[in-house]
Amino acid sequence: MFRTQQNAFDDAVAKATDENLTSENWEFILDVCDRAGAEDSGPKDAVAAMIKRLAHRNANVQLYTLELANALSQNCGPRVHRELASRSFTDALLRLANDRNSHQQVKAKILERMEEWTKMFSNDPDLGIMEQAYMKLKTQNPNLHPPSKPTKRQITEVDRQKEEEELQMALALSIKEKPTAPSSSKKPSQGGPSAAGSSQQSAPSQPVPSGTTAATVSRVRALFDFQPSEAGELQFRKGDIIAVLESVYKDWWKGSLRGQTGIFPLNYVEKLADPTQDELQQDARMEAEVFAEIKNVEKLLTLLSTSSSELNVKDNEEITTLYHQTLAIRPKLIELIGKYSQKKDDFTQLNEKFIKARRDYESLLEASISQPVQQYGRPQQQYGYNVGGYPSQGPQSQQGPGRYYTPGPP
Repeated sequence: MFRTQQNAFDDAVAKATDENLTSENWEFILDVCDRAGAEDSGPKDAVAAMIKRLAHRNANVQLYTLELANALSQNCGPRVHRELASRSFTDALLRLANDRNSHQQVKAKILERMEEWTKMFSNDPDLGIMEQAYMKLKTQNPNLHPPSKPTKRQITEVDRQKEEEELQMALALSIKEKPTAPSSSKKPSQGGPSAAGSSQQSAPSQPVPSGTTAATVSRVRALFDFQPSEAGELQFRKGDIIAVLESVYKDWWKGSLRGQTGIFPLNYVEKLADPTQDELQQDARMEAEVFAEIKNVEKLLTLLSTSSSELNVKDNEEITTLYHQTLAIRPKLIELIGKYSQKKDDFTQLNEKFIKARRDYESLLEASISQPVQQYGRPQQQYGYNVGGYPSQGPQSQQGPGRYYTPGPP
């Protein structure tokens, strides 16, 4: 199908789309982006190498290639856009999407990326081939669109009982398994921006099954974009990680995302496993590595800002060493920015809830303090109770002052 002609990008693209990767390797991806932007024939050679990778029969290789193409479109400008909107690349996408042996997740990802590129290239009429290919694919594959939202049905007592039983069972299992954290737990890396993040080709992303309860699920990943059509629904984009709060309707859960809370349909999301102890330790090590490089970044900035304009940076060994040292943390830094952006949103939402709870509490406390004393059972004539705790019949006592007991002056 393709001649085995090698180009300068074949090895770099193969590294960035290796089937054995468990998530996107941003160091390799950014290396391809940097080279494509720096070399005259870079965009053409990079896209040619990606076309070869799209012909690979492994679904993960195809998904990684689509992510690499997306990174190039966002980082390398018009020259890469022209190559992505070329007849050769769009034909390769259509071939893969229409191949009956292609994984459904790969087909959905192609449709998603082509839609994004169509919008990105819409201001340049020379790139209209992408829009034509997208419309053709959309017409030929109507089943790639998001599913219909399930009907909102009230949760029955049987459903509540099932949820409680699942929760109790999960708690019992967690107590038994606590000493040994399973090392083979599934990594939450399928679908969304990290769609290629699993080496398990036989276990693609699947929506949460109908009837599943929220008792044992703490977070989910969006498989499709979701636009609310009613008040109280949660808007999200494909790939967003949503914190699960509770079951609200049958096949609808309540969740929070970026400071917003609302309900969402189960068939738009997939369950994510909680991170294992090993994964948490790995994240901590990565953060430590990034923060350890801060002093080198500051030192590099100081050297560059204090050096004269005549300095030959290439010949300065110290600056060159520091530059390459700090460049290595760039992919990790990007990952941490995304991670902490989500955490910031979560903490902001929590803070807003706390402020509202504090205001409500202070308001209720103030109202309680200003309430009439009789609310606490203390006898006060002016509020309708005499010293014996019986109604004082205020108006009648005025008509017949001798008929009822009236406290005398002290």
